[in-house]
Amino acid sequence: MDAKDALRDMVESSGLTQTQIEARANKYNGWVGQSLARPRPGADLIALVARACGYRLALVPIDGGRAITIGDDAADLETPDPIGEARALIARASSLLESVGGEAASE
Repeated sequence: MDAKDALRDMVESSGLTQTQIEARANKYNGWVGQSLARPRPGADLIALVARACGYRLALVPIDGGRAITIGDDAADLETPDPIGEARALIARASSLLESVGGEAASE
């Protein structure tokens, strides 16, 4: 599995929507999709997506030994930003309204 496949697998198996992952990572709407489209995602991006999806990125030695974890421990995840969550919910509601032919309220 390459890095791009690992990213996609984390997002799909997390049980979270892309909007929820973006809120947890404190990123803008569409960030997950852009991240998945990258041809060669770096370790920092993978670690951030992993953390937002409830995973930790670990480097495990082939011959055994101590694994190295990149990023914070999953148990130490901070509470998602309530303003970010509210913005994500507003964006989702606006999207749903547009999909049914209504007009989204502007800020």
